[in-house]
Amino acid sequence: MVKTAKNHSAKKNELVEIAEKLFLEKGYEETSVDDILNASGLSKGGFYHYFKSKEEVLAESINNLAESLLEEAERIIEDPRLNALEKLNRFMEKKVAFQKPKKELAKYLCMIMRSDFTLYKYCQTIAQRYVEPLARIIGQGVEEGIFDVEFPRETADILLRAVTSVPQSVFFSEYIEDKTKSLKYKASLEAIMARALGIDGKELRIF
Repeated sequence: MVKTAKNHSAKKNELVEIAEKLFLEKGYEETSVDDILNASGLSKGGFYHYFKSKEEVLAESINNLAESLLEEAERIIEDPRLNALEKLNRFMEKKVAFQKPKKELAKYLCMIMRSDFTLYKYCQTIAQRYVEPLARIIGQGVEEGIFDVEFPRETADILLRAVTSVPQSVFFSEYIEDKTKSLKYKASLEAIMARALGIDGKELRIF
């Protein structure tokens, strides 16, 4: 039973990786289930054994990235050698490192989220899973006297929503295409986070 479950999970992840490549090569809208079937060698029945639709494949891709980041966040949080600011910076560095190989896919997913409310809500739900880990880091920082925050969990929630709501901005396309505007946005976000945490913005290494 355990072996069967592992095989199922491995094949499911393989399908996601194949689909991700097609989404980047052809575009999400232009990629059909048949394209995924041809690339994977699966029959239609075989595909539907793992996913009900192309949208589910996309959702699984997002979930896989989130799971990897959450596992890394837990390792960082549990590291007794790091203070809260070091943990925050380490987590953000890992976040960028995890996302870099899928940078183009992430951009495309964000564009889809602007017109697909269901997908946007799904991504928001996944993002909310980071609230508790971030709140734990902020809470530690308060105890260490590094952060000046009265309500760690609520602050974590607000900061995460500030990050994850970017695709809904009317200026999102400009942030994606214009490097100068992108840098200004990132700098503004860092400043907001620094003020919310009660620290000097130069101490943060978010991007």
